[in-house]
Amino acid sequence: MKNLSLIILFISVLFIQCKKEEDNTSPAANSAIYEVTFDINWNKDNFPVHYPSNPHFSKIIGWSHSSTSNFFAPESMASEGIQKMAELGATSPLSEEINQKINNGEGYELIVGENLGSGVGKITVEVNVNTKHPSISLATMIAPSPDWYLAVVNINLLENEEFVDEKSITALLYDAGTDSGTDYTSSNEITNPQEPISQLTYAPLSNGAVISTVTFRKKQG
Repeated sequence: MKNLSLIILFISVLFIQCKKEEDNTSPAANSAIYEVTFDINWNKDNFPVHYPSNPHFSKIIGWSHSSTSNFFAPESMASEGIQKMAELGATSPLSEEINQKINNGEGYELIVGENLGSGVGKITVEVNVNTKHPSISLATMIAPSPDWYLAVVNINLLENEEFVDEKSITALLYDAGTDSGTDYTSSNEITNPQEPISQLTYAPLSNGAVISTVTFRKKQG
């Protein structure tokens, strides 16, 4: 009877130890949740050249993904979804493309947030990442504009095998390469052939002023 009790005790201890190891390797231990805030300051004082009468930004859209993804990346060709986002502020076509990539294992979560009805304000979204998909890309159309957008691209939040507590960066301005307009309210002028995505470096948004800083704050993980 004493031997049976010892065997039961041994099995119980072994079970508890295995459970601890399982918990330590669970998805929760290898993931994190971030609050991402775009602090936008597109105002007439900093950007006086042809400043539009109705400045605004479309809904934030993006995803968490592997660090090797080149979707949204400069020098790559804009997909139809990126084109529709950059020219029209549409999110549905891009959402479908991102979901397809997630289904293929390239990404972890689709993010669609709020828009901003003026040139100054904040947009905040919550993003889930994991060790396989530790990077975040987010974009919003600068409106009105031909095909310009504000974005953070492939921001890796996993450093030295740990998710960072906080990171702040400058969001950059991009030209989708699909419309050849040169001013906010230029008429549609399809770029043919289409050009690669490039950083926007010409007037009226090339004076060196920062439109937005983006802060990534870890909430959980």
